[in-house]
Amino acid sequence: MQTDLKGQLTLALTGSEEDGLHVHLVGYHEGFIPLDKLRSTPSPFTLRLRPEERDLSSVKVVGNRRPVSANVVSSKVSTERIERNLGRNLASLLTEVSGVTSLQTGTTTAKPVIHGMYGTRVLIVNNGVRQSGQQWGDDHAPEVSVDANDQVHVVKGAEAVAHGSEALAGVIILGQSALPYRGRALQGTLATSFATNGRRFTEVAKLEGALPFLPSLAWRAQFSYTNAGDRSTAKYLLTNTGVKELDYSLALGWRGEHLSLESYFSQYQNKTGLLPSGHLKNANEIEALIERGRPLTFRPFSRHIDYPHHDVLHRLWSIKGRYDDEHLGTFTLQTSLQTDRRDEYNIRRNDRSSFPTLALDLKSFQADAAWRKHYHRWDTELGLHFVGTENYNRPGTGVVPIIPNYTEVTGAAHLLQKYQAERWGAEVGLRLDQMTLKVAGYDIYQQLFKDTKRFTNLTYSIGGHYHLSPLWHVTTNLGAAFRAPHVHELYSEGNQHGSAIYIRGNRNLKSERGYKWITSVEHSGERLHVRADGYLQWIDGYIFDAPTHTMHTTLSGEYPFFTYQQRDAFFRGFDIDASYRFPQDIEYGVKSFMVWANERGTGQLFPYIPSFHLGQHLSWSPKLGGGFSGKVTLNHLFVARQTRFDSAIDIADAPPAYGVWGAEVELSKTLKNGQSLRLLLTSDNLLNAEYKEYTNRARYYAHEAGRDIRASLLWKF
Repeated sequence: MQTDLKGQLTLALTGSEEDGLHVHLVGYHEGFIPLDKLRSTPSPFTLRLRPEERDLSSVKVVGNRRPVSANVVSSKVSTERIERNLGRNLASLLTEVSGVTSLQTGTTTAKPVIHGMYGTRVLIVNNGVRQSGQQWGDDHAPEVSVDANDQVHVVKGAEAVAHGSEALAGVIILGQSALPYRGRALQGTLATSFATNGRRFTEVAKLEGALPFLPSLAWRAQFSYTNAGDRSTAKYLLTNTGVKELDYSLALGWRGEHLSLESYFSQYQNKTGLLPSGHLKNANEIEALIERGRPLTFRPFSRHIDYPHHDVLHRLWSIKGRYDDEHLGTFTLQTSLQTDRRDEYNIRRNDRSSFPTLALDLKSFQADAAWRKHYHRWDTELGLHFVGTENYNRPGTGVVPIIPNYTEVTGAAHLLQKYQAERWGAEVGLRLDQMTLKVAGYDIYQQLFKDTKRFTNLTYSIGGHYHLSPLWHVTTNLGAAFRAPHVHELYSEGNQHGSAIYIRGNRNLKSERGYKWITSVEHSGERLHVRADGYLQWIDGYIFDAPTHTMHTTLSGEYPFFTYQQRDAFFRGFDIDASYRFPQDIEYGVKSFMVWANERGTGQLFPYIPSFHLGQHLSWSPKLGGGFSGKVTLNHLFVARQTRFDSAIDIADAPPAYGVWGAEVELSKTLKNGQSLRLLLTSDNLLNAEYKEYTNRARYYAHEAGRDIRASLLWKF
């Protein structure tokens, strides 16, 4: 029998009772009342228990380290949301985070944009390793697989101290859950998905377990494959926009009492077709194409990927060791090697299309060592970092490489000091980076050139959080970050195939230095959740590419001519994320954000800054019996026309505002032994609207994708 919340209990004594009442409570000695005393004492009877004191020699707490500090403004993408986006790229997934959009090149290639900034200003950390793929061009997407990970965090502040340079806009942290040490021998997930737009199918398998004869040794294997044909807009097919992607990863770890070792390997292989409409022969054709606003040639649906297209192969090896000592603290050492092979194919004359116009090999070695110590309410962290990168242009393309061969060596050290009280916490950090860049190559006149540049930068961060009440929470962070100009911004000379433009670098560019202050206020109640983020960011020497309003002639035709410029910039904006759950299991939510960006002093507007976004959803989660659960969601996204737009730094006007509807139906079934089945039906652009997105570089000659209905089935066992 158990007492009520007040500790009271009513007994009905019978004549057969012979012993008495035994009372147990965790943390107290057992109490006993003889039966005769119970019968002779008038009701109610009060029993007082003596506290039990036990001396423990040690207490061991096992958990996973949170990848994001409590003193920074961040958002987490849930594992369920990742599973709902099977076969989609990273940028598409992150657009569900308020304040994050994508910079696209057609329908197949996209980069994540945080608070209006993209490219190498958004640092990607993949399983503890800085992503070093060749994603510098607008038509280069990050070489990572979303399906391989089940943890995604988006840090919206300038996080240079913890993660290093290029974290000017924010950090995207990808990771996998902890290996199942001492878990079951085999568990995992099998999933399949089919999408109507492009007739895209995706297969995913994740298997993991611990060895029965050695439970301290655990493993994980992951595999995913995506195959898609030509995508379509609301009214026409987009020629040569298929994708083939094959990814897999392997992890093996051992965990002892103080020491743990983990190794990880992943391979990402992608072949992406590029819409050929922008690859024309002369300026008149391009002007006519922009005026028409859609492709000139079409073909029937095909899964065949023709020219132009990109072939990418990215591999990552890493080994991480960790040693924990109660008195000395925690020591970690992680080393990694990344290799990247990129071949870009264009439409070429004299049957030379099968020869790549750009063939790049990139290698990057990283080593990160850290010491962390917790004492009383304080945490101290010291770190040393080394990154060595080498990029090599393979000969035989018959084309002068768009970027020269280069090596880049970076050494850094950082210090973080944190304090955590009962209702608040704070931290301060300092980091010093030294980078040396050496290049060697030939220009378009076949003249050899060499150059060496060195960049030294000191960055800092100050942040904290405070719990106003159990429901209200405030986080604020001020960070300074820097980004050295990338090789392509300094020395590029050639075509960006996906964007169909000719780009020239600027060797006089200096480092970007940014100062970002972001504050988040959050309310988390039983029914109401509201979060509002506001930020201000000053950037000295913001680098961007702008058209010269001239055409550049090459052997393959004429292209709009772009160059890199540098201005002092001021970014500011807000993100809002709110939802309310009604008693009838109905939830209404809204997400919105706005970015303003212009040059300090003159007020000149910058290109490719996302316009005002407002997303809404209405969902119903009915109560179903028999182990079933379900959810029905209707959503709408409104994107305003970009009025903060300067026609002098673009080649076409901003497209009109648009709104798209979507829907989702989910049905889950709980099976025996912790297994489950989940069926998902999702529709994007449900009403098949025809529209253009301002931040899509292909908007000059194509519309966005039309209706897409996806069916996914997931089995967890």
